[in-house]
Amino acid sequence: MENHKAESENIAHIKPLMRFFLFCSAANQNILKRCPSSERHKYAGVGATVFFTGLLAALSGGYAIFTVFNSTFIAVALGIFWGLLIFNLDRFIVSTIKKNDRKLDQWKQVIPRLLLAVFLAVIISKPLELKIFEQEITERLHYTGVQKIENIDALYEQKVDKHRQAIQQLKEATEQKFDVREKYYEEYKCECEGTCGTGEKGVGSECLRKEKKYLKADEEYKLAKTENDKEISILRTTVEELNLEREEYKEELQASFASGLLARLQALGELPPGPSWAIVLLLICIEIAPILTKLLSPYGPYDHLLKIVEYEYEIDEISTINLRNQKLNNQLTLMAGIEQEKVEQQIVHNKQTLKLIEEAQEELIREQLAIWVEKEKRKLREEAQQEKIYAGSK
Repeated sequence: MENHKAESENIAHIKPLMRFFLFCSAANQNILKRCPSSERHKYAGVGATVFFTGLLAALSGGYAIFTVFNSTFIAVALGIFWGLLIFNLDRFIVSTIKKNDRKLDQWKQVIPRLLLAVFLAVIISKPLELKIFEQEITERLHYTGVQKIENIDALYEQKVDKHRQAIQQLKEATEQKFDVREKYYEEYKCECEGTCGTGEKGVGSECLRKEKKYLKADEEYKLAKTENDKEISILRTTVEELNLEREEYKEELQASFASGLLARLQALGELPPGPSWAIVLLLICIEIAPILTKLLSPYGPYDHLLKIVEYEYEIDEISTINLRNQKLNNQLTLMAGIEQEKVEQQIVHNKQTLKLIEEAQEELIREQLAIWVEKEKRKLREEAQQEKIYAGSK
């Protein structure tokens, strides 16, 4: 008894750090005041695990945000928010696990919380894996980027080759027109000089015919050269635009592979799974440690006192509800009595009303009978008088 009292008195001398960890464990400190120090140490350990899990989540979340936005302020702000969110979830999970004597019921309430803890551990682990395997991911991204750039070069090279082939074809067509013109010119010159053809020197009919043929070829050559040069200029401009577009796309691709979160996650997935799974399992163990600690620990003084407090609270609530129900029943009974009295008074009032109506009806009937009797008497007297008058006249 004295030991228990000494333990309760020492609660005021708990260090602020332990108080903070007890807060993190979501344990009722008023109940812990009545428990041995071993219970406080147990729940302080649970709270420390919850706190450091939230701290780890803040660091990993802040790094993940920094890789996306490349802003220290945004990374710190959202990292703190993410850490507080995970801390609150872990604290909620731990606070909702309650010990009882039935193991099956305990596992039923623990399994959903374990699944949530595993899910949180996997989410927290990814940014840490990105940082831990940063060098390997960078090398993988470089290799993947080189492959993609080579594919882009090959794709654009195909497009450029098509345009280059078109340019070459246009040049060859122009050269063919030029060769034809030069051929006709030589024939025209040779004929007019008399060194070939008819052998007659001077401007004869054959010389004029070949001159006309040469002039037509010369016009066709000039027209073809003008059109083909125009097409070649357009194609060369297109080739330059394709080359510029290729270089810009390659620069954007390199930049996205250098800082893109999705690209880094994909590169992480291409690495050997062993080390990655080791980190995930480590974080899962850290995340579920508070849950398993509460689940596997024996039924202790804190659990016993908590059950008593909850039972007393439940009894108080039931008593309060019963008092409210009793008060309500009394009010209903009183209201029912008042209503019954009103009904009885109404009945008495109705009886009196009916009696008055009956008396009034009797009075009316007597009045009507008196009036009828008076009328009949008057009628008889009139008849008697008429008979006397009739008898006197005879």
